[in-house]
Order: sequence, then structure tokens, then C-alpha cells
Amino acid sequence: MNRSAILAILVFLLPALPVSAQQDSIRLICPLNDAIVVPPPKNVIHYDQEDLCVVLKSIPDSVVKSAGTGRVTNTEYTEESKNGVVLYLKLKGKDYYIWYTGLDKLLVKRNDVVKIGQPLGYINSGGKLELVMYQFETPVDPIKFFDCKGVLGRQ
Repeated sequence: MNRSAILAILVFLLPALPVSAQQDSIRLICPLNDAIVVPPPKNVIHYDQEDLCVVLKSIPDSVVKSAGTGRVTNTEYTEESKNGVVLYLKLKGKDYYIWYTGLDKLLVKRNDVVKIGQPLGYINSGGKLELVMYQFETPVDPIKFFDCKGVLGRQ
């Protein structure tokens, strides 16, 4: 085969590559059953990139569930008198951390191993659950990972 034939075959096959890569994407369950996405908080210092935070607003009192199977690496009590949980997940050979903040009550402690869908805590009606996600130390957009009803993209 000559070079132009090989080039033509490669050009024809290249558009199909992202589709197969997309099928390998990681999907996590939504931490709340009934929630709506609200804009992230403004002027928050502890987020490096505000648009990488997703906020789910609880409609009824809700159980906050583990998005995947992993280990609780830390729990905290925030300045806003809420609880936080950091969950470590190993997904497709990569390290991910999900930081949940805004819980009213915790059901887990540091070093607990949790399964997908296991309750981490509770959030009161109208409460806001903030999610920040990292691939190791690099912030990633949680919207691209979570299967939440109505969460198709940024609002």
C-alpha cells in the first residue's frame, strides 16, 4: 500500500476513536436520590476552580450515598457547622478523591471501607451538598462523572 492509501484509512478511522474512548468513561451514582443542581458558591476561597464544584440541593431530607466503592480517608467539621467526607476511589487504575461537604449528620468515620450506594450521612431538606473531585491532585469536573437525573451539563 502506498502512503496516501494508508493516510486515507487512518483519516477514515480517526473519528471512531473518541466514541470507543467515551464508552470507557467512568460513571458514578448520584449521591442524592432527589436533588437539583444549583450554581456553585461565589467567592469561595477554598476552591481553586469554582466551576469544578457541583452543588446538589436536597429536596426532601436525604441520605447522602457513596458514589462508588472506596475508603473514607477523612471526615471533618467545617466552619459552616456542617460535616465533610473525603472518599478515595480506585477507578480504572487511577486514584480519585471526592470531597462531600454540607452533611448534617455523618454515618461513617475515617478508614471505613464503603460500598457503592452505602449511606455516608444525611442532609436536611433544602440543604446543599457540595462535591469537589480530584484525579489524584488534579481537579476534575464532577458533572462529567455523576449520573444524576437532569445533570446533563452546566446550568
